[in-house]
Amino acid sequence: MLNPQSPAPPHGQRYFIVILVMGFLIQMTALGFGRFAYTALLPSMKTDAGLTNTHMGFFQVGILTGYLLFAYLCSAFVKRWGLSLVINVSLALVGLAMMALGFTSSFLLWLILAFLIGSGAAGTYIPLIPLIIGWSSIRRSGGTIGFALSGTGVGIIVVGFVAPIILERFGTGGWRYAWFLLGAASLLVWLASVFLLKENPSFVDGAEHHNAQDSILGLLYRDRSLRAILIVYLMVGFGYISFATFAVAYAVEEIMLSAKEAGLLWSIFGLFSVFGCLFWGIVSDYIGRKAVTIIDLFLLSASILLAVLWKEKAGLYLSGALFAFTFNGVIVLIAALFGDYIPMAKMSRIFGISTLIHGLGQVVGVALAGWLKDLTATFVVSFFLSALIIGACPLLLFFLKEPEKL
Repeated sequence: MLNPQSPAPPHGQRYFIVILVMGFLIQMTALGFGRFAYTALLPSMKTDAGLTNTHMGFFQVGILTGYLLFAYLCSAFVKRWGLSLVINVSLALVGLAMMALGFTSSFLLWLILAFLIGSGAAGTYIPLIPLIIGWSSIRRSGGTIGFALSGTGVGIIVVGFVAPIILERFGTGGWRYAWFLLGAASLLVWLASVFLLKENPSFVDGAEHHNAQDSILGLLYRDRSLRAILIVYLMVGFGYISFATFAVAYAVEEIMLSAKEAGLLWSIFGLFSVFGCLFWGIVSDYIGRKAVTIIDLFLLSASILLAVLWKEKAGLYLSGALFAFTFNGVIVLIAALFGDYIPMAKMSRIFGISTLIHGLGQVVGVALAGWLKDLTATFVVSFFLSALIIGACPLLLFFLKEPEKL
């Protein structure tokens, strides 16, 4: 495989720009649109269909269940068909499922389509990380991963800007038009990806010579640091998802923001998540992953607390900006940490397992958050719990040992 401390070959460096742009666009559509547009569209979907917060929480569970299943199966698909083919098929699935949401009214069909969106989102995200690292280098992987994942934030910005316009034009049923347009945009990116997204031949050739029979479970058993990172990823998934899912609903129902102001909040999420992806990834390349990740986690916990302690428009906007700046940063940093700790040939398998564990935390977190809202008539309880769980994560990373050279 590629030397982790050296860049890809010269011809690879030139094509790497194309790969980064495609990675950015894929994350913008599959994650920014597919996974997170739901937050901005949730209030109108709920009103139009007459559903409860528990129902809407389980719609997110449908997305996460698909995400989890594909996270489990992804490494097997990648081994059989390769990184780029899995990414392209998954992106097509996301686009078609989002378009279909605009034509359905049955909650059961919503759940099925949510499941397909989650599956496709995992199938674009999990293989993309090793594909990008294969064109880059481990030592500078934080910045490159950060750039690609910043596409998620740009997708959130687009949704935050476009969704209120569509909802204002078409009323509560406007969410149907929004899903259709976002799905169509995803299919356009898919068409470009079919022709442009490729794996680095040097990375593929090197990976094939690696001992494929090495046990991932054995690696986790021997490496306490890897286990600590996985536990943190589980806790972050549990903690951040309730705020990411219900922030707009909280703004509308408890802070009394208008739909337009709530859309602005979601655009703030997207804008600062773009900066966060780039900032935390690049800084970690120079200062070190562990220290930067600990700082990021403390700020992420503080951002959620701010939303419930300062229940005014200004406090919520500030909370949203800080949350967005830090939560995507954690995803970038943990992806880079895995790149530091595990051999490149095992990246897709271990990253699939880690995403599965992270997603399990999200399933429990979002279901519990929806239930607590219906039980207590406020999101404050679930947000406090989220801040507490995330605030405990830096303690697990504090004694993390430096990775051995791969």
